[in-house]
Amino acid sequence: MNEEATLQPGDGDASVRGRRGFGRVYRRKWSRFWWIQYFAKGEIFRESSGSEHRRDAVRLLRKRYAELGAGQVVATVAERTTFSDLIGFIRDDYRVNQRRSLERVEYSLKHLGALFGLDKAVDITSDRIARYIAERQEAGASLATIVQEVACLRRMFTLAIRAGKVAHKPHIPTIRPSLPRSGFFEPAEYEALMREVPKYLRPLVEFLYLTGWRLGETCPLKWSRVDFTAGVVRLEPGSTKNSEGREFPFSALPALESLLRRQREVTTALERELGQVIPHVFHNRGRPLRDFRKAWRAACRRTHLVGRIPHDFRRTAVRNLERAAVPRSVAMKLTGHKTESVYRRYAIVADADLREGVAKLATFHGNIEPAHRFTPLAADRTDAVQTHLGITPAQVLRKEGV
Repeated sequence: MNEEATLQPGDGDASVRGRRGFGRVYRRKWSRFWWIQYFAKGEIFRESSGSEHRRDAVRLLRKRYAELGAGQVVATVAERTTFSDLIGFIRDDYRVNQRRSLERVEYSLKHLGALFGLDKAVDITSDRIARYIAERQEAGASLATIVQEVACLRRMFTLAIRAGKVAHKPHIPTIRPSLPRSGFFEPAEYEALMREVPKYLRPLVEFLYLTGWRLGETCPLKWSRVDFTAGVVRLEPGSTKNSEGREFPFSALPALESLLRRQREVTTALERELGQVIPHVFHNRGRPLRDFRKAWRAACRRTHLVGRIPHDFRRTAVRNLERAAVPRSVAMKLTGHKTESVYRRYAIVADADLREGVAKLATFHGNIEPAHRFTPLAADRTDAVQTHLGITPAQVLRKEGV
């Protein structure tokens, strides 16, 4: 049976005591948390306090009574809000704000819905969230994936509270993400990879290596953004991750200019062959490049670079800019880093750079002329004194007060 308890004289303040028919706190058989029940507009509403302590449920009941007394009906709809409603909140938020990561959110919602799909919002408690995280870990999901899914759930509750559809947010644990990746390509590794990737991918790989642009910005790049007259390739505002525009003057980088002109010639010849316009700079016989993970992984496996990802070219480009002593403010404009803190995280120093730095330090120390010659210690001078003066070491030590 349910464990029930109505408000007692010592449970609330004077405004609550003596209010007949106001509500009650109770515990359900299947839940270890205390629940509250109250009445509003002729209806009965029930809500979990999210706590194992009765006093917390009493406080929540008093709070709901105060809200109803002030004309706030936020809590009266909390019992009816479902997980499907939470999904609607976050989808609308991403569409209204034109967020580019809606596809990633949909992936998170698919896994969240497998456990919470039929639940009401009040039934998504902290213990169930912890169990969800444990199940995802047992299923082999990466830590970064779980972090994104938990962040998605946290955002859903935040939007629901803002809309007045949920009274409170359950405790959602913060998962410490893994350390940021530190992979990059040495010149020899890059050349080996270029020999193994399919021919249609080589222009894209070379562009990523030279510019350090994001894959999501490079694959959709169109010829209308390549200005051969000015020698500049542009990204318009809103087409980048931080929504800021960007320019890369390729005319100052012969390798990049040669790449774009070759790709333009190949694309023009293919347009004549197929009888259609190809708007994208990087393509596979006219088809835009989207998912080439299988070909990429196969090339990495053949070159013993298993685990590398295209985003490693971004770190490589940042390191090359640092090696070339390009001012950091200019480098950030070229790569599209908005904050210096993120840029510094990408400016990884290779082992070879560390060894080169220590070698320079050794050269520096080797070129320093001693300012003076050190005088040997008394104990070290005794043999020489005895040889030239014919006195004993003990006499030398006594004379020097040792």
